[in-house]
Amino acid sequence: MPPFAASRLLTAWELSPGGLLAVAVVGGAYLGWVHRARRDGHAWSRWRTALFLVLGVGTLAYAVCGPLAVYRDTVFWVGALQVGVLASLTPVGLALGDPVRLLRTLHPAGRHPLLGLLSTRLARLLMFPAVGTALAVGTLIAVFWTPAFAASTRSPVAEALLDVALVVTGLLFVLPLMVDGLLPRWATPAVRTALAFVDGLADAIPGILLMTASGLVAPSFPGWTHLTAAGVGAVSGLAPDLDQRLGGGALLAVAEAVGLPVIAAVFVEWVRSDDREAAATDRALDAADHPARVRSAGPATGPGAGAAPEPAADPDDPVAAPALWWESDPRLQGRFRPRA
Repeated sequence: MPPFAASRLLTAWELSPGGLLAVAVVGGAYLGWVHRARRDGHAWSRWRTALFLVLGVGTLAYAVCGPLAVYRDTVFWVGALQVGVLASLTPVGLALGDPVRLLRTLHPAGRHPLLGLLSTRLARLLMFPAVGTALAVGTLIAVFWTPAFAASTRSPVAEALLDVALVVTGLLFVLPLMVDGLLPRWATPAVRTALAFVDGLADAIPGILLMTASGLVAPSFPGWTHLTAAGVGAVSGLAPDLDQRLGGGALLAVAEAVGLPVIAAVFVEWVRSDDREAAATDRALDAADHPARVRSAGPATGPGAGAAPEPAADPDDPVAAPALWWESDPRLQGRFRPRA
Protein backbone atom coordinates (compact mmCIF):
# COMPACT_ATOMS: atom_id res chain seq x y z
CA MET A 1 0.00 0.00 0.00
CA PRO A 2 1.62 3.31 -1.07
CA PRO A 3 1.74 6.17 1.47
CA PHE A 4 -1.46 8.19 1.57
CA ALA A 5 -1.57 11.56 -0.21
CA ALA A 6 -4.43 13.93 -0.94
CA SER A 7 -4.34 13.04 -4.64
CA ARG A 8 -5.14 9.43 -3.75
CA LEU A 9 -8.68 10.57 -2.85
CA LEU A 10 -9.26 10.83 -6.60
CA THR A 11 -7.02 8.17 -8.11
CA ALA A 12 -7.19 5.15 -5.77
CA TRP A 13 -9.91 2.76 -6.95
CA GLU A 14 -10.41 -0.99 -6.63
CA LEU A 15 -12.70 -3.50 -8.34
CA SER A 16 -14.47 -4.84 -5.29
CA PRO A 17 -16.90 -7.61 -6.36
CA GLY A 18 -19.28 -6.85 -3.49
CA GLY A 19 -19.12 -3.12 -4.13
CA LEU A 20 -19.72 -3.51 -7.86
CA LEU A 21 -22.67 -5.81 -7.16
CA ALA A 22 -24.24 -3.30 -4.76
CA VAL A 23 -23.84 -0.43 -7.25
CA ALA A 24 -25.25 -2.52 -10.11
CA VAL A 25 -28.27 -3.73 -8.12
CA VAL A 26 -29.24 -0.32 -6.72
CA GLY A 27 -28.63 1.67 -9.89
CA GLY A 28 -30.02 -0.98 -12.24
CA ALA A 29 -33.24 -1.43 -10.26
CA TYR A 30 -33.97 2.30 -10.20
CA LEU A 31 -33.24 2.79 -13.90
CA GLY A 32 -35.48 -0.18 -14.69
CA TRP A 33 -38.33 1.39 -12.71
CA VAL A 34 -37.86 4.72 -14.48
CA HIS A 35 -37.90 3.00 -17.88
CA ARG A 36 -41.13 1.14 -17.04
CA ALA A 37 -42.77 4.32 -15.76
CA ARG A 38 -41.99 6.26 -18.93
CA ARG A 39 -42.99 3.32 -21.12
CA ASP A 40 -46.39 3.27 -19.39
CA GLY A 41 -46.86 6.99 -20.03
CA HIS A 42 -45.90 8.35 -16.61
CA ALA A 43 -43.70 11.43 -16.58
CA TRP A 44 -40.69 11.21 -14.28
CA SER A 45 -38.34 14.04 -13.36
CA ARG A 46 -34.87 13.84 -14.89
CA TRP A 47 -33.61 15.78 -11.89
CA ARG A 48 -34.83 13.01 -9.59
CA THR A 49 -33.00 10.45 -11.69
CA ALA A 50 -29.80 12.52 -11.76
CA LEU A 51 -29.84 13.06 -7.99
CA PHE A 52 -30.33 9.33 -7.38
CA LEU A 53 -27.51 8.34 -9.70
CA VAL A 54 -25.00 11.04 -8.72
CA LEU A 55 -25.58 11.62 -5.00
CA GLY A 56 -26.95 8.16 -4.25
CA VAL A 57 -25.30 5.56 -6.47
CA GLY A 58 -22.27 7.76 -7.13
CA THR A 59 -21.39 8.22 -3.47
CA LEU A 60 -22.07 4.53 -2.86
CA ALA A 61 -19.55 3.63 -5.57
CA TYR A 62 -17.02 6.10 -4.17
CA ALA A 63 -17.39 4.59 -0.71
CA VAL A 64 -17.27 0.87 -1.59
CA CYS A 65 -15.05 0.85 -4.70
CA GLY A 66 -13.15 4.14 -4.50
CA PRO A 67 -10.44 5.66 -2.30
CA LEU A 68 -12.54 5.37 0.85
CA ALA A 69 -12.59 1.59 0.42
CA VAL A 70 -8.92 1.37 -0.55
CA TYR A 71 -7.56 3.22 2.51
CA ARG A 72 -10.21 2.40 5.14
CA ASP A 73 -7.99 -0.34 6.61
CA THR A 74 -4.86 1.76 6.99
CA VAL A 75 -5.94 5.39 7.52
CA PHE A 76 -8.48 5.73 10.32
CA TRP A 77 -9.91 9.09 9.31
CA VAL A 78 -10.56 7.77 5.78
CA GLY A 79 -12.45 4.84 7.31
CA ALA A 80 -14.46 7.26 9.45
CA LEU A 81 -15.21 9.33 6.36
CA GLN A 82 -16.46 6.22 4.59
CA VAL A 83 -18.78 5.47 7.52
CA GLY A 84 -20.12 9.04 7.41
CA VAL A 85 -20.73 8.92 3.65
CA LEU A 86 -22.59 5.60 3.80
CA ALA A 87 -24.65 6.61 6.84
CA SER A 88 -25.53 10.17 5.78
CA LEU A 89 -24.72 11.22 2.23
CA THR A 90 -25.68 8.07 0.30
CA PRO A 91 -29.13 7.68 1.98
CA VAL A 92 -29.94 11.33 1.25
CA GLY A 93 -29.01 10.90 -2.41
CA LEU A 94 -31.12 7.76 -2.70
CA ALA A 95 -34.08 9.43 -0.97
CA LEU A 96 -33.89 12.49 -3.25
CA GLY A 97 -34.53 10.15 -6.16
CA ASP A 98 -37.94 9.44 -4.56
CA PRO A 99 -37.94 5.68 -5.25
CA VAL A 100 -40.99 5.10 -3.05
CA ARG A 101 -43.23 7.39 -5.12
CA LEU A 102 -41.81 5.81 -8.27
CA LEU A 103 -42.80 2.36 -7.01
CA ARG A 104 -46.24 3.63 -6.01
CA THR A 105 -46.68 4.95 -9.55
CA LEU A 106 -45.84 1.53 -10.99
CA HIS A 107 -47.81 -0.42 -8.38
CA PRO A 108 -50.87 1.62 -7.27
CA ALA A 109 -52.19 -1.36 -5.32
CA GLY A 110 -48.95 -1.49 -3.30
CA ARG A 111 -48.16 -5.10 -4.19
CA HIS A 112 -44.43 -4.62 -4.71
CA PRO A 113 -42.33 -6.40 -2.01
CA LEU A 114 -40.55 -3.20 -0.99
CA LEU A 115 -43.84 -1.33 -0.60
CA GLY A 116 -45.20 -4.21 1.44
CA LEU A 117 -42.10 -4.13 3.63
CA LEU A 118 -42.50 -0.41 4.29
CA SER A 119 -46.09 -0.96 5.41
CA THR A 120 -45.23 -3.56 8.08
CA ARG A 121 -45.45 -2.71 11.76
CA LEU A 122 -41.73 -3.26 12.25
CA ALA A 123 -40.86 -0.80 9.49
CA ARG A 124 -43.32 1.77 10.90
CA LEU A 125 -41.72 1.37 14.31
CA LEU A 126 -38.18 1.76 12.99
CA MET A 127 -39.17 4.82 10.94
CA PHE A 128 -40.91 6.52 13.87
CA PRO A 129 -39.05 9.86 14.36
CA ALA A 130 -37.56 9.23 17.81
CA VAL A 131 -36.69 5.63 16.98
CA GLY A 132 -35.16 6.48 13.61
CA THR A 133 -32.95 9.22 15.03
CA ALA A 134 -31.80 7.05 17.96
CA LEU A 135 -31.09 4.16 15.61
CA ALA A 136 -29.04 6.25 13.18
CA VAL A 137 -26.98 7.97 15.88
CA GLY A 138 -26.65 4.82 17.96
CA THR A 139 -25.36 2.84 14.98
CA LEU A 140 -22.58 5.37 14.35
CA ILE A 141 -21.56 5.28 18.00
CA ALA A 142 -21.62 1.48 18.08
CA VAL A 143 -19.42 1.25 14.97
CA PHE A 144 -16.45 2.83 16.75
CA TRP A 145 -17.08 2.00 20.41
CA THR A 146 -17.47 -1.72 19.74
CA PRO A 147 -15.18 -4.10 17.80
CA ALA A 148 -17.42 -3.65 14.73
CA PHE A 149 -15.18 -1.27 12.77
CA ALA A 150 -11.95 -3.12 13.50
CA ALA A 151 -13.64 -6.44 12.60
CA SER A 152 -14.80 -4.98 9.28
CA THR A 153 -11.18 -4.26 8.34
CA ARG A 154 -10.29 -7.95 8.66
CA SER A 155 -13.40 -9.67 7.24
CA PRO A 156 -15.06 -8.90 3.89
CA VAL A 157 -18.34 -10.33 5.21
CA ALA A 158 -18.26 -8.06 8.27
CA GLU A 159 -17.43 -5.11 6.03
CA ALA A 160 -20.39 -5.84 3.73
CA LEU A 161 -22.77 -6.23 6.67
CA LEU A 162 -21.56 -2.95 8.16
CA ASP A 163 -22.01 -1.12 4.86
CA VAL A 164 -25.58 -2.41 4.48
CA ALA A 165 -26.43 -1.52 8.09
CA LEU A 166 -25.15 2.05 7.67
CA VAL A 167 -27.16 2.68 4.48
CA VAL A 168 -30.33 1.07 5.82
CA THR A 169 -30.32 2.95 9.13
CA GLY A 170 -29.73 6.18 7.25
CA LEU A 171 -32.67 5.46 4.95
CA LEU A 172 -34.93 4.60 7.88
CA PHE A 173 -34.68 8.21 9.01
CA VAL A 174 -34.35 10.10 5.74
CA LEU A 175 -37.05 8.37 3.66
CA PRO A 176 -39.98 9.20 5.99
CA LEU A 177 -38.99 12.86 6.00
CA MET A 178 -39.22 13.10 2.22
CA VAL A 179 -42.05 10.68 1.44
CA ASP A 180 -45.70 11.19 2.40
CA GLY A 181 -47.50 8.43 4.24
CA LEU A 182 -44.55 6.83 6.05
CA LEU A 183 -44.98 8.79 9.28
CA PRO A 184 -48.03 9.26 11.55
CA ARG A 185 -50.63 11.84 10.45
CA TRP A 186 -49.44 14.35 13.05
CA ALA A 187 -46.06 14.52 11.28
CA THR A 188 -47.04 17.40 9.01
CA PRO A 189 -44.45 19.00 6.69
CA ALA A 190 -43.76 21.58 9.39
CA VAL A 191 -43.11 18.83 11.94
CA ARG A 192 -40.86 16.98 9.48
CA THR A 193 -38.83 20.15 8.93
CA ALA A 194 -38.33 20.46 12.70
CA LEU A 195 -37.36 16.78 12.89
CA ALA A 196 -34.75 17.28 10.18
CA PHE A 197 -33.28 20.18 12.17
CA VAL A 198 -33.14 18.10 15.37
CA ASP A 199 -31.54 15.21 13.52
CA GLY A 200 -28.88 17.55 12.15
CA LEU A 201 -27.93 18.39 15.73
CA ALA A 202 -28.01 14.76 16.88
CA ASP A 203 -25.81 13.60 14.00
CA ALA A 204 -22.98 15.74 15.38
CA ILE A 205 -22.75 13.63 18.55
CA PRO A 206 -20.69 10.68 17.19
CA GLY A 207 -18.12 12.97 15.56
CA ILE A 208 -17.75 15.11 18.69
CA LEU A 209 -17.37 12.03 20.88
CA LEU A 210 -14.69 10.66 18.57
CA MET A 211 -12.78 13.94 18.51
CA THR A 212 -12.80 14.29 22.29
CA ALA A 213 -12.19 10.64 23.26
CA SER A 214 -9.46 10.33 25.90
CA GLY A 215 -8.06 7.09 24.47
CA LEU A 216 -8.02 5.09 21.26
CA VAL A 217 -11.48 3.70 20.58
CA ALA A 218 -10.20 0.95 18.24
CA PRO A 219 -6.70 -0.01 19.41
CA SER A 220 -6.71 -3.08 17.13
CA PHE A 221 -7.18 -0.98 14.01
CA PRO A 222 -4.62 -2.35 11.47
CA GLY A 223 -3.21 1.06 10.64
CA TRP A 224 -2.22 1.50 14.29
CA THR A 225 -0.71 -1.91 14.93
CA HIS A 226 2.35 -1.39 12.70
CA LEU A 227 3.83 2.00 13.51
CA THR A 228 7.13 3.37 12.32
CA ALA A 229 9.99 4.21 14.64
CA ALA A 230 8.58 7.74 14.85
CA GLY A 231 5.29 6.39 16.24
CA VAL A 232 3.19 7.16 13.19
CA GLY A 233 1.25 4.95 10.80
CA ALA A 234 3.32 3.58 7.93
CA VAL A 235 0.65 4.56 5.37
CA SER A 236 -1.09 7.51 7.01
CA GLY A 237 2.00 9.22 8.42
CA LEU A 238 -0.12 10.24 11.43
CA ALA A 239 0.07 9.44 15.12
CA PRO A 240 -2.92 7.31 16.19
CA ASP A 241 -4.44 9.98 18.45
CA LEU A 242 -4.26 12.61 15.71
CA ASP A 243 -5.63 10.14 13.17
CA GLN A 244 -8.59 9.49 15.46
CA ARG A 245 -9.32 13.17 16.01
CA LEU A 246 -9.24 13.74 12.26
CA GLY A 247 -11.67 10.83 11.92
CA GLY A 248 -14.06 12.51 14.32
CA GLY A 249 -13.74 15.74 12.36
CA ALA A 250 -14.46 13.94 9.08
CA LEU A 251 -17.52 12.25 10.57
CA LEU A 252 -18.78 15.57 11.93
CA ALA A 253 -18.15 17.42 8.67
CA VAL A 254 -20.13 14.92 6.58
CA ALA A 255 -23.05 14.80 9.01
CA GLU A 256 -23.39 18.58 9.23
CA ALA A 257 -22.81 19.15 5.51
CA VAL A 258 -25.72 16.83 4.75
CA GLY A 259 -28.00 18.27 7.43
CA LEU A 260 -28.67 21.59 5.67
CA PRO A 261 -29.63 20.07 2.30
CA VAL A 262 -31.99 17.67 4.08
CA ILE A 263 -33.71 20.55 5.86
CA ALA A 264 -33.95 22.43 2.55
CA ALA A 265 -35.41 19.40 0.75
CA VAL A 266 -38.02 18.85 3.46
CA PHE A 267 -38.89 22.56 3.45
CA VAL A 268 -39.36 22.53 -0.34
CA GLU A 269 -41.65 19.51 0.01
CA TRP A 270 -43.56 21.45 2.68
CA VAL A 271 -44.16 24.32 0.23
CA ARG A 272 -45.21 21.95 -2.54
CA SER A 273 -47.56 20.08 -0.20
CA ASP A 274 -49.19 23.37 0.80
CA ASP A 275 -49.61 24.29 -2.87
CA ARG A 276 -51.20 20.92 -3.63
CA GLU A 277 -53.58 21.30 -0.70
CA ALA A 278 -54.57 24.80 -1.80
CA ALA A 279 -55.17 23.62 -5.37
CA ALA A 280 -57.31 20.72 -4.13
CA THR A 281 -59.34 23.13 -1.99
CA ASP A 282 -59.88 25.46 -4.94
CA ARG A 283 -61.10 22.58 -7.08
CA ALA A 284 -63.53 21.48 -4.36
CA LEU A 285 -64.91 25.01 -3.99
CA ASP A 286 -65.29 25.38 -7.76
CA ALA A 287 -67.13 22.09 -7.95
CA ALA A 288 -69.46 23.17 -5.13
CA ASP A 289 -70.15 26.57 -6.70
CA HIS A 290 -70.73 25.34 -10.26
CA PRO A 291 -74.25 23.83 -9.76
CA ALA A 292 -75.41 27.04 -8.06
CA ARG A 293 -74.20 29.12 -11.01
CA VAL A 294 -75.99 26.82 -13.46
CA ARG A 295 -79.29 27.02 -11.53
CA SER A 296 -79.14 30.81 -11.19
CA ALA A 297 -78.45 31.26 -14.91
CA GLY A 298 -81.55 29.25 -15.95
CA PRO A 299 -82.03 27.65 -19.36
CA ALA A 300 -81.00 29.82 -22.31
CA THR A 301 -83.82 28.60 -24.57
CA GLY A 302 -87.01 26.62 -24.24
CA PRO A 303 -90.15 27.04 -22.22
CA GLY A 304 -88.42 28.67 -19.31
CA ALA A 305 -86.61 31.27 -21.37
CA GLY A 306 -89.23 33.98 -20.80
CA ALA A 307 -89.81 33.27 -17.14
CA ALA A 308 -89.27 36.08 -14.70
CA PRO A 309 -86.01 35.93 -12.79
CA GLU A 310 -86.11 34.71 -9.22
CA PRO A 311 -86.06 37.42 -6.59
CA ALA A 312 -82.72 38.12 -4.96
CA ALA A 313 -82.08 36.42 -1.66
CA ASP A 314 -82.71 38.48 1.45
CA PRO A 315 -79.32 38.95 3.22
CA ASP A 316 -81.15 39.18 6.58
CA ASP A 317 -82.78 35.79 6.08
CA PRO A 318 -80.47 33.20 7.72
CA VAL A 319 -81.92 30.49 5.49
CA ALA A 320 -81.65 32.32 2.18
CA ALA A 321 -78.37 34.12 2.92
CA PRO A 322 -75.38 32.66 1.06
CA ALA A 323 -72.86 30.74 3.15
CA LEU A 324 -69.72 32.52 4.19
CA TRP A 325 -66.61 31.38 2.31
CA TRP A 326 -64.90 29.89 5.33
CA GLU A 327 -67.95 27.74 6.05
CA SER A 328 -67.39 25.89 2.75
CA ASP A 329 -63.57 25.68 2.98
CA PRO A 330 -62.75 22.04 3.89
CA ARG A 331 -59.77 23.19 5.96
CA LEU A 332 -61.84 25.56 8.12
CA GLN A 333 -65.26 23.92 8.36
CA GLY A 334 -64.41 22.38 11.70
CA ARG A 335 -63.26 25.68 13.23
CA PHE A 336 -65.94 28.17 12.23
CA ARG A 337 -69.54 27.04 12.40
CA PRO A 338 -72.65 29.22 12.80
CA ARG A 339 -74.02 29.19 16.32
CA ALA A 340 -77.46 27.73 16.87
